[in-house]
Amino acid sequence: YKGGVCRSDDGGKHWTKSNAGMDETGATHILLDPTSPVDARVLYVAGFGRGVYKSSDGGRSWALKNSGITQDQPFAWRLARSSNGTLYEVIARRSEDGSIGNAGDGALYRSTDGAEHWLPVSLPEGTNGPNGLAIDPESPDRLYLAAWARATGEHGDGGGIFLSENGGKSWKQVLDKDRHIYDVTIDPQDPNVLYAAGFESSAWRSADRGLHWTRIPGFNFKWAHRVIPDPLHHDEVYITTFGGSVWHGAIDGQRRDADIATPVLEPGQ
Repeated sequence: YKGGVCRSDDGGKHWTKSNAGMDETGATHILLDPTSPVDARVLYVAGFGRGVYKSSDGGRSWALKNSGITQDQPFAWRLARSSNGTLYEVIARRSEDGSIGNAGDGALYRSTDGAEHWLPVSLPEGTNGPNGLAIDPESPDRLYLAAWARATGEHGDGGGIFLSENGGKSWKQVLDKDRHIYDVTIDPQDPNVLYAAGFESSAWRSADRGLHWTRIPGFNFKWAHRVIPDPLHHDEVYITTFGGSVWHGAIDGQRRDADIATPVLEPGQ
């Protein structure tokens, strides 16, 4: 997995490689610690097949920080940081054969010392495909997990959206109609509002901190990537997709025929 990190000091006009100490890696996510000094920014990178890299000098040099991560060549996928400084690392699942409880499982880890040590966080029962993690900015133990179903059952098992109110000690499923969720987004203007999207021609919205979800009408492209709130219009969103361009519209837009393979997700169901 080739790649790494580049750095720009002029607002993106010019870029230079900044990979000292980092092996060749597919960098799937980069996270900046906003509390770190401006002249010595702390950054974390998820390196697919490598693990977690940390920089304490604004990305000029990096060190691998995998203490406690047990996977061999871990598929480091997403990073998240809570308001109290706890870091979370999502390890993607390796297999698509429907199995669980083996080396192909995905995983979730937590660090309370700046990635120096990682501890496993239990996933919801029957789930081994974590895809994304969002953390309530006002409640650091309130976690929203996006998960991808295993290839078992009629529509897949173990996928959807899960909520933990105790830092991952226990989970409850809050969306099970759609079991192939790519990611969860918290509205930066209102942490009570969340969005999610996946591969079932559906984008979702919750107005009660993830307890209940409704489909956003009008969006019907099968392979959604992520919902991004429109910063200028609070009742509108952007939805990025895999191969279907970028969609934009109102959260209460007009319904349209859906490209649905799962009948339970038909509009009105």
